[in-house]
This record gives sequence, C-alpha cells and structure tokens, in this order.
Amino acid sequence: MILLENISKSFGAQTVLNQTGLAIHANEKIGLIGPNGAGKTTLLRIIEGLEEVDAGVVGRHEALRIGTLRQEMEPSDRSILQETLRGDRELTELREQQQQMQQHLDDLPGQTEAEHHQRVSAWGAIDHRLEEIGSYDAESRASAILMGLGFSRAALDQPLNAFSGGWRMRVALAQLLFAKPDLFLLDEPTNHLDMESVAWFENYLRRIPQTFVAVSHDRGFLNRVTQVTVELDGGELSRFQGPFDAYVEQKAALLEQREKQLLQQGKRVEAITRFINRFRAKATKAKQVQSRVKQLQKMEMLDPLANKTEAPRIRLPEPSRSALKMVMVRDVHKGFGGVPVLSGVNFECLRGEKIGLLGPNGAGKTTLLKLLAGVLPVDGGQLQLGERVQPAYFTQHALDALNPEATLLAEAGAVLPKGMGEGALRTLLGSFLFSGTEVFKQIKVLSGGERARVALVRLFLSAANLLLLDEPTNHLDMESRAALGEALESYKGALILVTHDRDLMQTVCTRFLVVSGGRVTPLEEELESYLERVTQARNNAPATGAEPRKNNREQKRQASRDRGQASADLRQYRQQAKQLENRIHQLETEQATLGTALADPDLYQTTDKDKLREMVEREKQITAELEQSLAEWERVALAIEQGA
Repeated sequence: MILLENISKSFGAQTVLNQTGLAIHANEKIGLIGPNGAGKTTLLRIIEGLEEVDAGVVGRHEALRIGTLRQEMEPSDRSILQETLRGDRELTELREQQQQMQQHLDDLPGQTEAEHHQRVSAWGAIDHRLEEIGSYDAESRASAILMGLGFSRAALDQPLNAFSGGWRMRVALAQLLFAKPDLFLLDEPTNHLDMESVAWFENYLRRIPQTFVAVSHDRGFLNRVTQVTVELDGGELSRFQGPFDAYVEQKAALLEQREKQLLQQGKRVEAITRFINRFRAKATKAKQVQSRVKQLQKMEMLDPLANKTEAPRIRLPEPSRSALKMVMVRDVHKGFGGVPVLSGVNFECLRGEKIGLLGPNGAGKTTLLKLLAGVLPVDGGQLQLGERVQPAYFTQHALDALNPEATLLAEAGAVLPKGMGEGALRTLLGSFLFSGTEVFKQIKVLSGGERARVALVRLFLSAANLLLLDEPTNHLDMESRAALGEALESYKGALILVTHDRDLMQTVCTRFLVVSGGRVTPLEEELESYLERVTQARNNAPATGAEPRKNNREQKRQASRDRGQASADLRQYRQQAKQLENRIHQLETEQATLGTALADPDLYQTTDKDKLREMVEREKQITAELEQSLAEWERVALAIEQGA
C-alpha cells in the first residue's frame, strides 16, 4: 500500500527523518510511537501526501484511498447524521446528481422520447451504482457509528452547530469511519471520547479489515487494537511485530544485545590498541603493528547507546488526616433551567477511598465533581464534607488559568503551602520532569502536556486530602501517564476520578460508580465486563435512519425533504446557545485583559486605590457572570442534546 524508501525530512536544523524507510501492508493495524516532537504527525502528513520529503521515494498503491481524522469541523446547519454521510464523497455526489436529475426528469419541455430514455438510463446507472455502494442502508450504518460513539438517537437529527468542540470531534471520527478508506491515519483518536465510547471504538477497529496507523499516548489502547508497532526516534523508523507491550520486550532485548556488542567491540579495540602501543617501537613487530592499525581503520564502529533516561516518578505530598466519612451525599438533585441532570444521588466516600466515575459524556460526571468541589450549588438534598476534608479540583480549565507571563517556578510557588521551602518545591517539580533551568521557562512557551503537569503540581501543592480529577491525563505523554498512575495509586488521601484512560482507572480506583440517567449507582461487576456489556448494547441498538429502497420518485423526493428539514423546536435553543457563546467569549476576553493588568506589580504601587478596587471588583463580577453564563449554556446544550 505504502512504501517509504530512504526518505529524509528536516525543518531547519531539526532532522525529523534521516534516510529511513517503512512499508505499510494491506490489513495491518499499526501503532506509531515515539517521543514528543519526534515527527509522528509529520510522518502521517507525508504518508497522506500533504508534506513533501527532502529526499527519498514515497510510493503509494494506485487508487489508494487515505482517510485522516480532521482536527476541527467547519460550522454547519446540517444534522450530524447528514455530516457523517458526507464522509463518503462518492455517495454524496451521486445522491446530489440523482436528486437534480429527478427534479428535471419529467419537467423538461419538448424532450423527445429518445432524450427522455437517455436521461432515464443515466438516472438508472446512478441508481445502480448507489445500490452497489450501499446507499439504501447508509443512514442505518451512519446512525450505528454515531450511536456507538455516544450520541443518542434523538441527537442524530440535530445540527452540527448545536454541539461543543469535543462532540464535533466525535462527528469527525464518525465521518471518517463511515467513509471506510483503505488506510486510516489516526492521530490521538480517543482524546474526546469517554471510556465507554473508547471501548466501542476499540471493538470497531479490531473488526474492520482496513489498514490503520494510530498515534496515541494511551498504552492500553495500542495494546488492544494494534498488531504492529513502528517506532520513530532520532530520525529512524523501526518496525516491531506485535502491540506496544511486545515492542517493549523486543526493544529491551535489542538494547541488551547491542550493549553486549558494544562491550565486545570495546574489548577488541582495547586489545588491538594495547598491542599497537606496546610494539610500535620494535622493528621486528612493524608488520604486525601496521596490520592491526589497518584493522582499526577498517572496523565499523558501533554508535554508542543514548543515555538512558530514568522513568519519571511523581512523589505526592503527604495529605493531612481527615474524618472517616469524607463525603456524604444524600438525595442530591441538580439541573439547569428546569432540565434535570442528577436526581436523587446518594453515596459516600470514606477516607482513603479511590472512586472512579463511569458513564457517557453528558451524563453528569463533571457536574457531580463540580458539586463536590463547591463550584456549583445543589438544587436539593444534602452534600456534606467531613471534618478536616480539604478538596482540590482539577479540570482542563486549570491550564487556561495559568499566568502565561509567569515562570514555571513562580506559578508553582504562588500556591506553596506554609512550611514548604523552595528546595521541596524544586524536588516536586523534578518529579514532574521539570529540572534545572527548565523551571525558569515562561508558561506561555510550554507545550500542552507541560502546562498540564504545572497545573497538577499546583493541585498537589494545595495539601488536599480529597482529589477531584476530571481527565487529568489529557495532554500527558505515555511516561507521564504511567508516573501519574503510580503516584495516585500510592496516594494516601481519597480521590474521585473521571478519565477515558482505562488503564489508569483500573490501576488507581478501588471501586466504581456509574452515572447514567440522572442516577449514580455502584458498579456490581468488573470494569472489563461493564465495558463489554456497554459495547455489546451499542452494537445491538437498532439503528435509526434506515431507508428502504423506494421506486416511486415522489416518495424519494419527500423523504429527501424530510431528512433535510431541521427540527423547529430546536431553533430557539440554538439561537440562545450562539448568543451565550458570544457572551462567554466577551467575558473571557475581558477577564483575560483584567487578569494581565492585575498581574502587573506596578499596579499595586499606584496611588489611585479607587481604580484598583474597581478593577478587583469588576474581576469578581466577571467571574460570577461567567459562571452563570456557562451554567446557562450547559442547560441549553443539554436541552439541545436531549431533543428539546
């Protein structure tokens, strides 16, 4: 399918690919791994044909169809079902042609019988091709994919514009899966999925015959879906048979073998050099000395192994001791604008417990964490924290809250607890892979993964004994994920975790709660059994949108009009959502401007204290209004998702 021969690619002084090669064969399921910045995304772009190589040959099988996961989707008023169908370009174009022909087939004045017959024949040829490519069950297949990825049946007819960025990425993934290209290029495909949808997606990838190359920081995902591992490191591509764990074993064996070869070569060089130095001055040994000099010159020296980097190890501060019952939730209700999200929730969290929250995105997991963190008030019931319980809440918004102009050390030190000196802080930063002069980098130059680690450092410096974690592994590489999992497993406090990382959930959590249908219930089975059951249920769910073949043209035209008609009940919600998004953007912009101004030390030296007080007060007002607008937007978005 794809053959890369002696390819090279550089960006300035950085060499991404250095006279290396790779063959991708039909039906292979490949995991592409390598350090951050190694060039994995560049390699995918070269395979797709979007990036040229500096040298070498890129060969593609003739008529090969390559599909990539789009990182964003253009705004559209089309339903998500219609958007998914547009993934198959031939299907879309043929349907549009047929619809145009239908409209004019009987309406053209003065056409002869021969012309009419010709048009009917052309229409029939298109109809036959549509039947060949599965047009008449296309809606059913697209619906099954969307529902497998977590969309409700009611959501399928809602416009793409009604959904947030994360849900739109699911539509992009559904569009790609529906297109069924010969080769899938998947760059972090699970980032916007919940655990249940990841499980369904893994099952889907294992069953399809198509070839794919997947880049992922999720070790478990790679182990469950790939059969070949390709490593990109130092400009070289190396191929290993088997999933990621098999690669680790093979790589360790190769390194051990290479160490032995280096040791043997070193001993040989040392012996030859010793002979040359010993007998260089003796005329009787001149021929032997010269022979050994030539031996050294001809010897192909092995490249030394790169310095081994120790696996990161995060050491969390010891949490303070709390009451035995840390969280008590009694008949708690929460909704937005009259739409219930959580109803009659009851559970407890005891000291040292580690609870994993399961359930699809939109079920209320994040809402529950916000209630526990005190970010949102309950509408009814009681939510009580035990004595001496200190909660700390981690969300992706924590990355945006970092001061971009501050140094890493200053931003972490801003929340340094009393009694903890800079030395202890530097030690903690070191465990999060920030050492030496790296701590003086400004936040604005850090990558997404580095910012996530800074936000986690600030969280752990809070001396909390109850961690509320919402997707803490997003943006983290494989090594950092493993280190975080090990740290949380040994953490002495309690935690409640939301994550799509199955391995992290299994490693850390001692019990699980399922959030679904507004309820929170304990999981009475193993996590693997639960995910298998959910996947099976999604696969067996009756798909909607299936449209049997109809010969009557008027029926087809009516069906087309019905599919294209947007639900009138949702228009008002969509308009409200757009207005709220504009308002939120305005508030966030003003908040960022004020935050930058308030971060200026010179501001506090001014004699105009009234102006300073006004700025601080306005910042509080913006924060309150922003929280209210976000809650209202969540209510409207939920109403849209549930079909109004």
